Amino acid sequence: MTQEEEILIKPTRRILSIDIFKGLTVLLMVFVNSIQLYEDVPAWTKHAGDYGLTYVDLVAPFFVFMFALNLNISYKRRVQKEGKNKARLRYIRRFLIFIGIGLILTMYIDVNEFYFRWGTLQVLGTSGLMVLPLLGLKPYLKVIFALVFMSFHQFLLFTPVNLLIYDSIEGSILGIFSWGSMMILSSFLAEGLDKEKKHIKKYFLFGGFICLIIGIGAGLLLGVSRAYISLPYILISVGIASVLYYFLYYIYEIWGVNYSIVKKERIFSAVGKNAFIFYLIHVVIVYVGYTIFPFDTPSIIVFPFAILHAVFIWIIAYYLNKMRIFVII
Repeated sequence: MTQEEEILIKPTRRILSIDIFKGLTVLLMVFVNSIQLYEDVPAWTKHAGDYGLTYVDLVAPFFVFMFALNLNISYKRRVQKEGKNKARLRYIRRFLIFIGIGLILTMYIDVNEFYFRWGTLQVLGTSGLMVLPLLGLKPYLKVIFALVFMSFHQFLLFTPVNLLIYDSIEGSILGIFSWGSMMILSSFLAEGLDKEKKHIKKYFLFGGFICLIIGIGAGLLLGVSRAYISLPYILISVGIASVLYYFLYYIYEIWGVNYSIVKKERIFSAVGKNAFIFYLIHVVIVYVGYTIFPFDTPSIIVFPFAILHAVFIWIIAYYLNKMRIFVII
């Protein structure tokens, strides 16, 4: 039996560590977005500003990283099942749906104004379209493309368009080069899931640390900026995501295989299995919260609201997981 035949008849299974990473990211996003615009919350619960880095600045890169993890695995399965052309069309449709839903959620309507804004789903959709043609390439070619795109974006920051990138949500349409490079670099690191377990450390742990070291070094010259989505920010955030995922993988896929309490994890993984639907639900709740509570609401009220929001999301996730209901686009 050939290796390809073994793959085809091998039953597909969810990778627990990916679901946990997704669940952690979603719950972190829910908490952060619930308090982000309020004035009475500590600075460490907000974006760093022009330069710097807080945990809040890592939420979007974590989304990109987990998106790449899923895409690497699901795309190859689709190619084996349906062929390359049908698989690509399926994912092009999915990414366009992301962009479309994102435009609807972020459109601005007023008496005299109507326009679309950029947002997280548009970032994921366009980044997916950028990485899709590269999924069949050698891993080192992905690195080259990632470096070219992030270098081009960094070049744009030395031109007058840097004001447009700074003033826009997620860098506007010009941010596709930075977020796209982040997705491609994450896809390269995700190649570790296709290798033998002994190579996991090489990709996620060592690869993540290399990104961190280079990113920190570049940050001394160029500055680490979420607002500008600078090259050092891309490398550092992907590096942190990669190292974090390695430890989750080690705990749940290597060390934890002998412990039922680890194998039966139902807290974060339950949320991760329906990450997209919880993203949409949380957007509605956040908007409702902003409507009810003015932006000068004391943090003693805002923080409990954020925690209750996360708990509510988890309760829905628990019952959807219990009923084996998974929403797939």
